[in-house]
Amino acid sequence: MKQFLSREKFGYLWVVFGVCLYSFSDAIMKHFMPLYGVHQVTFLRTVFRFIPFLAIACCKRVNPFRTNRKKENIFRSLLASAGTYSFMCAYHYSPMTDVFVVGLTTAIFVIPLSIWILKEKFYLKNMLAVLLGLGGIWLAFRPGSGIFQMGIMFALIGAIISALNQVIIKRLASTDSELTIIFYHHLSLALISVCISFETFAPISIEHALPLFMGGVIGAAAQYSIVHAFKLSTSSGLASATYFMLIPNTLIDFFFYDKIPDVYIILGLILILMGNLCAFLRNQP
Repeated sequence: MKQFLSREKFGYLWVVFGVCLYSFSDAIMKHFMPLYGVHQVTFLRTVFRFIPFLAIACCKRVNPFRTNRKKENIFRSLLASAGTYSFMCAYHYSPMTDVFVVGLTTAIFVIPLSIWILKEKFYLKNMLAVLLGLGGIWLAFRPGSGIFQMGIMFALIGAIISALNQVIIKRLASTDSELTIIFYHHLSLALISVCISFETFAPISIEHALPLFMGGVIGAAAQYSIVHAFKLSTSSGLASATYFMLIPNTLIDFFFYDKIPDVYIILGLILILMGNLCAFLRNQP
């Protein structure tokens, strides 16, 4: 059992857990976008995620901004913020389904970037897992003509930025704590979202404050899980795990929106599970 659940496999389980939590957090935040707008929801999500980490830092009496790699943390935080807004622009121009599919090509870009920047070894099973997962996503959603729209270009840019961001997180995770990596990103994104559209922010009603806060807390747990996963495994080995997000998304649609998955989604889920199993059971030293 100890050999089966190696350090790399624990990392894979952590990132699967994180993307599942992200699905629930995103579902809550997307629900409020028509009421408060993209920029304000982005700001609220960032602030509410920041609160739990701030509490942890206070309890541990640590300074999460203290690091010997400040420039790299600042660069990553700005890069991640640019990726966030690339996807926001993509959702503005194109259907969410098409953006979601293109956004998941991040996994394909992670592998060559990891080999190039991190000098990780190439494993055929990692690439096979990525291709199986991407095939499952395409089969499930069958994106249409939106693939040629302006929004998809933003989604592709966001996917490339996200891949580079994951590789940099892996580098930082070797020396910096999860709190440090997360704090720099949250501070950057909060400042950017305020500067862009503070004048358009609307008052938050009392009944909306709690679910928004819970969405932020769930997102904080998701982000911590994913950053922690990079401490345990290689970024190329974790690349295909993001496809697992389709499973909780399908469950959310079924239980909350009465949307029954069709045969294409079911077949897509099977391919994704096969890809994830391939990555999880890979033979890696």
